[in-house]
Amino acid sequence: MALSLTLWQLPVLAEAQFITENLHLRAQLKARQSTLVSSEISARISQLKLHDGEHFSAGQILVGFHCNLEEAQLSKSQATLGKKLKVYEVNQQLEDRRSIGALELAISKAEAEEAKADVRITQAMLDRCVIHAPFSGKVSEVIARLYQSVRPGDPLLEILDDKDLEVEFMSPSRSMPHLTVGKHFKITLDEVAKTYAAEITRVGGKVDPVSQTIKVYGRIIDKADELLPGMSGAIEFTSSP
Repeated sequence: MALSLTLWQLPVLAEAQFITENLHLRAQLKARQSTLVSSEISARISQLKLHDGEHFSAGQILVGFHCNLEEAQLSKSQATLGKKLKVYEVNQQLEDRRSIGALELAISKAEAEEAKADVRITQAMLDRCVIHAPFSGKVSEVIARLYQSVRPGDPLLEILDDKDLEVEFMSPSRSMPHLTVGKHFKITLDEVAKTYAAEITRVGGKVDPVSQTIKVYGRIIDKADELLPGMSGAIEFTSSP
């Protein structure tokens, strides 16, 4: 018996074919963690040893600045704190002997607390003279140079976590019912000409109404040390789980 189709049935058939047969899309590898490191102070760079492509560990110093003034201010505030604490200690002893009034004791205590706050402020300023790595990873671009003078907000270098990569691609929104978390697919990367097993980890929160696509994220299951952010290739979904 011959099969006849009306015009309104054609999109339904196309969609069924789209889902049950293979779905080919383009995808890109991206780092889940990446950031642009910027200066918080106006100073001259005194330490910048990392180069593009080099690895670093969490907590490692990325950038250091000349901060002689801040160091001197910290020493001064610490000395002032020591003096204020000593005055307060002596006033406490005098108060026990009824040789000082309550107001004088309260003032000396307040001055000691003020000196403590000054130390914390100066220490916070000095802490900004060194930038530590927020996570382990790799330098993707060095923007500043050693001995360069920078201002707050000036970019210094870009870093990323090259061990935590995810696959990102756009898929037709009509395929959403089949883009479930845990669904497996394959990705063939152009740069290395190799195919890897992967799975969906999450689906975007909105559909683009113009292109009628949705962003999908996944991870490569196979262990692959040669992968780098920015690599791209074709992915393939099949009707099998």
